[in-house]
Amino acid sequence: MRSTVIGGTPRGPWLQIGLFAVIALSTSPVAWGGDFAPDDFLQRAQILTAPELAGRGAGTPEGDAAADTVAVWLHNAGLQPAFAGHWLESFPLQGEALTGKTTRNVAGVLRGDGDLAHRWIVVSAHYDHLGRVEPAALGAPPPASGEYYPGANDNASGVTILVALARAAVRADADASRPRSRRSVLFVAFGAEEVGLQGSAYLVAQPPMPRDQIDLVLNLDSVGRLSDGALYVSGVGTAPGLEAMISRANSDGCRLELAAGAWSGSDHTSFLAAEIAALFLFTGAYREYNRPTDDWPTLDVSGLITVAQFASRLLADLRTRSDPFTYQLVAPPSERIDPDEDQNRNTWFGSLPDFGAGIIGYRLAGVFDGSPAERSGMQKGDVIVSFGGAEVTDLASFTRALRSHAPGDLVEVEIMRGERRIRYTVVLADRQDR
Repeated sequence: MRSTVIGGTPRGPWLQIGLFAVIALSTSPVAWGGDFAPDDFLQRAQILTAPELAGRGAGTPEGDAAADTVAVWLHNAGLQPAFAGHWLESFPLQGEALTGKTTRNVAGVLRGDGDLAHRWIVVSAHYDHLGRVEPAALGAPPPASGEYYPGANDNASGVTILVALARAAVRADADASRPRSRRSVLFVAFGAEEVGLQGSAYLVAQPPMPRDQIDLVLNLDSVGRLSDGALYVSGVGTAPGLEAMISRANSDGCRLELAAGAWSGSDHTSFLAAEIAALFLFTGAYREYNRPTDDWPTLDVSGLITVAQFASRLLADLRTRSDPFTYQLVAPPSERIDPDEDQNRNTWFGSLPDFGAGIIGYRLAGVFDGSPAERSGMQKGDVIVSFGGAEVTDLASFTRALRSHAPGDLVEVEIMRGERRIRYTVVLADRQDR
């Protein structure tokens, strides 16, 4: 199923939300001063986090409106529709509360040239978020502040950079001095990331080009808080030579934290499962994660621009690299380290265990101020059920999982908060730095 298009421009639910249609259609590359103008990033973030889009929940009219708005932005950036002449591709959602619902991926293409034109780089960011705090009937008015999850950093930030990268790449390709041989690029905004990476899994299962022509995915998720610390780049070991390319792209001297694997849970992991190299950009844990306070004023706009410029330089280099991107398996840390050995005892998470009986998992009696757990937004009473892909059933299994990671690792942590399952990406610390 695909949305109807008229003259190459998306037509769909966004027409019911005129504010977004008018802004999206009126903002052409010529009207917006430059590829990385601060006002452009702010405007896109404000649109995606507005009450009218109600947190962009998967399978909701507001989520569909967000998808159509992003499609217009990609159209205005100068891309061509990716799905056989269409910008959007619908797919069925899975999960008990989502059965019978659909959502969409949004994608545009920029064709390469020369000997590398048939090879592809995928640049991705998910546009969906958690929706409303409480479910609402169809046609309900926009929620008030505190009644929905704006998802500014997660992941309006990534979408704003995705659009900027598309515009910059189109402009660069129009330059007569550009390299003759360069890869094609698929710019894709995934739906349903928050409910199990369903959009990326769907695209990897049936991509718009032969899957064996995809060389690498560059995924952006929660990249709007650079002022809080370093830029984390994961996946540098998934193909030879990536670390050198990342170093060349860092001409701004940004503080980088590199990891060989890329096993934190965002859409790039769907590509890793298909043995496609992946790079993941992330600016670290933050207190507002998965809270109604993750709104656009909390974004670091200058940091967004820094990340966008870094990613733009990296993308240009990735497109013209003559060597193949030969996939290399980087095993998750839990598979590389024997937890029974005396390793990684300084890895710090920053929680106090609750020893109450009858709990399957590791329940938190509290979190230390300034700890990785506290910065990520975890709270007293949360029950950790998975840590870095390892099942957590008690304090012992949590300790084994923690010690399988080193300070500085990015770890996917799943908790239960009441009846709700929540996923966090946590940057682990060193006890000596407390």
